[in-house]
Amino acid sequence: MTFEDRYRNGFFLAPMVRVGTLPLRLLSLRYGADLVWTNETIDKKIIGSERVVNENTGVVEFIKDGKDTFTTHLDEKHKVIFQLGTADPTLALAAAKVVEQDVAGIDLNCGCPKKFSIQGGMGAALLKKPDQLCAILDMLVKNISKPVTCKIRVFDDEEETLTLVRRIAATGIAALTVHCRTRDMRPRDKAMWHRLNSIVDELAPLPVILNGDVFLYDDVQRARESTGATSVMTARGAAANPSIFRAEGTLPVLDVAVEYVKSAVRLSNCFGNTKYTILQMYPDQKSVQYRGLQRSRCYEQMCTAMGIADFYHSEGSRLISDRADPARAKNLSTKRQHPSISVKATTGSGSSDAQLEDVALDPEESPTKRTRAECGTAA
Repeated sequence: MTFEDRYRNGFFLAPMVRVGTLPLRLLSLRYGADLVWTNETIDKKIIGSERVVNENTGVVEFIKDGKDTFTTHLDEKHKVIFQLGTADPTLALAAAKVVEQDVAGIDLNCGCPKKFSIQGGMGAALLKKPDQLCAILDMLVKNISKPVTCKIRVFDDEEETLTLVRRIAATGIAALTVHCRTRDMRPRDKAMWHRLNSIVDELAPLPVILNGDVFLYDDVQRARESTGATSVMTARGAAANPSIFRAEGTLPVLDVAVEYVKSAVRLSNCFGNTKYTILQMYPDQKSVQYRGLQRSRCYEQMCTAMGIADFYHSEGSRLISDRADPARAKNLSTKRQHPSISVKATTGSGSSDAQLEDVALDPEESPTKRTRAECGTAA
């Protein structure tokens, strides 16, 4: 199989700030995703990291200053694409070299419109600096043994977009992902699938991957037929229910949520990151279980709220590291130190009472706050 072939005829997990960490990637692969993209990692964040294999979990941890900068696992080695945030060819290469042997490919982020990315000259800021963008790709393509790809957004002007993608393709990339929105468009704005047709025609036979408004498995074939896209990528569809990748249809989201938390515990994933991600899956934000998850401050409370306390005590507690679950490491006792309430958490398998502190994580919270501060997870 050539580098390009792995990007054809696929349904992929898109890179997502905070959400696209190891547990969601592995769960997406289990449900049928062909490739999975990591959340963006900034070049300076990963450079200088020490590679350590956690013997308890099998997780390959890249650690710097006592924090995880990136985590991966052998189970995804041949299907994980490391997305890199950078504005400098030399730093880009140094960062890619750190993870090169543990990933299937390197992807340059040229589409993120978030402030933290734009201010650093990264993400969508590169769209207006084609010389710099192509210099980074050229450096990576010539010096990395794994395939190099790029993810962009479109310009308002179609010809300007075509001029850019021609230059990008000329660097020798293995595939191009196009988020069918402009830099200023938000997720609520309908993705412009029709803008992809001319890009596909212009770059053939280079694989072109569609991203934007893919919420159902049936959207994959519809998108490919209407645009000519080689493959399709989903972000919010997978964040809401990772079983979107199942050709047989999605599973009940609460069942999937339980599997996600079990995976996160087994991988000793950062608690704050797990909490943020799991809250995206719950359709009923007024439910007792959702409230219990909001108030949880450690994995034990989270598992209790979901009705899987037995799993935590029999298997999970011995796998969670202090770095992943800082509340447990500090021996915080919400019962002794803070006002608490008793919440009856119900699932299909039963119910239990849990003492849970009334502290919630805002799903709209900036990615530069809790996750970085508490867990060292790159945005």
